[in-house]
Amino acid sequence: MIVASGTDHLQLDGTASDNSFVLETKIKDERSELEELSKRFNIPVLLDGPPRTEVLELDKKTKDYHVARNPELIRLTGTHPFNCEAPLTTLYNSGFLTPAELHYVRNHGPAPKVEDSEILDWEITIDGMVEKPYKLTLREIMETLDIFTTPVTFCCAGNRRKEQNMVKKGKGFNWGAAGISTSLWTGPMLADIIAKAIPSKKARFVWMEGGDDPAKGPYGTCVRLAWIMDPERSIMLAYKQNGQLLTPDHGRPLRVVIPGVIGGRSVKWLKKLIVMDRPSENWYHYFDNRVLPTMVTPEMASADESWWKDERYALYDLNIQSVTCKPECGETLVVDDKEKDFTIKGFAYNGGGVRVGRVEVSLDKGVTWRLAEIDYPEDRYREAGYFRMFGGLVNICDRLSCLCWCFWEIKVKTGELLNAKDIVVRAMDERMCVQPRNMYWNVTSMLNNWWYRVAIVKLEENVIKFEHPCRPNTDGGWMDRVKDEGGDILDNNWGEEVGDAEDSHKRVKKPKVDEDLLLMCNPEKVNNIITIKEFESHKDDAVNPWFEVKGHIFNGAEYLDDHPGGRESIINMAGEDATDDFLAIHSDSAKKLIQQWHLGKLETSGASDNAAAANVVKELTPTLLDTKKWKAIQLTEREQISPDTIIFHFSLEHKDQQVGLNVGNHIYLRLKDKEG
Repeated sequence: MIVASGTDHLQLDGTASDNSFVLETKIKDERSELEELSKRFNIPVLLDGPPRTEVLELDKKTKDYHVARNPELIRLTGTHPFNCEAPLTTLYNSGFLTPAELHYVRNHGPAPKVEDSEILDWEITIDGMVEKPYKLTLREIMETLDIFTTPVTFCCAGNRRKEQNMVKKGKGFNWGAAGISTSLWTGPMLADIIAKAIPSKKARFVWMEGGDDPAKGPYGTCVRLAWIMDPERSIMLAYKQNGQLLTPDHGRPLRVVIPGVIGGRSVKWLKKLIVMDRPSENWYHYFDNRVLPTMVTPEMASADESWWKDERYALYDLNIQSVTCKPECGETLVVDDKEKDFTIKGFAYNGGGVRVGRVEVSLDKGVTWRLAEIDYPEDRYREAGYFRMFGGLVNICDRLSCLCWCFWEIKVKTGELLNAKDIVVRAMDERMCVQPRNMYWNVTSMLNNWWYRVAIVKLEENVIKFEHPCRPNTDGGWMDRVKDEGGDILDNNWGEEVGDAEDSHKRVKKPKVDEDLLLMCNPEKVNNIITIKEFESHKDDAVNPWFEVKGHIFNGAEYLDDHPGGRESIINMAGEDATDDFLAIHSDSAKKLIQQWHLGKLETSGASDNAAAANVVKELTPTLLDTKKWKAIQLTEREQISPDTIIFHFSLEHKDQQVGLNVGNHIYLRLKDKEG
């Protein structure tokens, strides 16, 4: 096991029996040190505890079998590859610094397995248009270079993508609004590493390549050389996150950290740095992290690669953004005193080091605006001057750029909320760039930053419910409701009905059509019935992996070798309901593609859109739990213990029934929230 020492260095400890004690003692000592720093400088601090060691069951059958993860994270691309965000409320409640296990993850394939004994010898190469190409190990980095610690906000370019996919499905999967996190990163400045190689005067970019192996080869991209050499940008390499060595999902043992830029530029598991006079030619640099013109359809983008190779559409700096976190999606409010204060809260961020200058909130659809109060926790590090943390120098006082998110809040009267239809928020940076009212739909659904709207629905005379735009990988939110009612999300009223029931122009609700099934199902086979026994006979079938989507059965055999996610992604779902995993990640083009492998309809799916309900066992049994089957269970009580802790009480099916949970095992729960 490797433990971090109190200096910039790491130690190999071969006495396994003492490792836990050594690590726990070190963490205890560092926590005391951090508490002292926090008091002295009034700065937010966080020291992650020992990393998780228990691998979740659903990861054990993938190439990520060695990666321990927080089960609370919302998986956006099914079992594999791992892409996730924390629940929005959980993320907000964690504060300025996000624990590593709650930090969002964007992986294109499996996370490389790097043994403890290999970490210090992890090697990167620096070459290309340089006078002195060389190699560098992590050990040499820590022993020969200046080490720094700085807070940096990472944000995925796809943050808030599901809102765009609700209008029209693009090529990306459904990020909610929590594809953003902030941590303290420790390591050397990349400028020091590049300068040692002496770049050519004609060099303009630095290509970066990781040690991973997704479907299209190692992930790679680039950043401008001038940015790397600019101290205001603070571009660095990192081997620690919040004081602990990197976990596999966050780049163990070494990654790039590029503040103010989309997360996709900060390459994890770094192996190569190549100084060049042109942008990267890596497949992922071309075909990921681009905002194509809004008139380019998925079909046009697939047919003509020149759209992807036009560098005008490549993404670097983030754009101005604000998100409302409180009230929560689905939260209800009983208004018994119209003069009572209610605090609306959220976060905002921007790219390129430019400060968020203002956040404004409107309760009348943008006719009038109110100024929110903003807290910039990053400034407290700047005001503290020079000090050391996690073996690195904190020197934020040397720069003026803002590289982290900020937090905003505003008080309103509950009576105002009772009479309002929504809460909308927008941010503006110091350059006067402001969030737009209207969505800029694009084929990758990236950098979506139209006003963040929380709808207010009146349930009773004095009871209202708040609806965020949508939820990642589940129903709920005003966009779902508006679509179900046949409204146009992009109209001047966000698709909501205008006027009262007597209005002659009142919208007529359209019948709901399952557009996914129309794309996926072969009309000639839509009435073929597949028995459960026949379907289950293909469980774990690596030759003919049948899988279920929305109650219909497909054979993935002919696509095993061509699947971008690898054969395992299909085989792992053989004989299983893949509805959530498939719909979360696949575009309309992919849905059309599987029509040729459609076999028919599962016999028990009935009229249900999602056949997962067909797998729920309803017969009474001596014990509730069965490792092979889902059981229906009734929620009887919800007990709020604290703002972030809830106890749920469930009833057994009969008085003599036992739970059937063995010591040390866990229960898995799933639900379908129709009400949002």
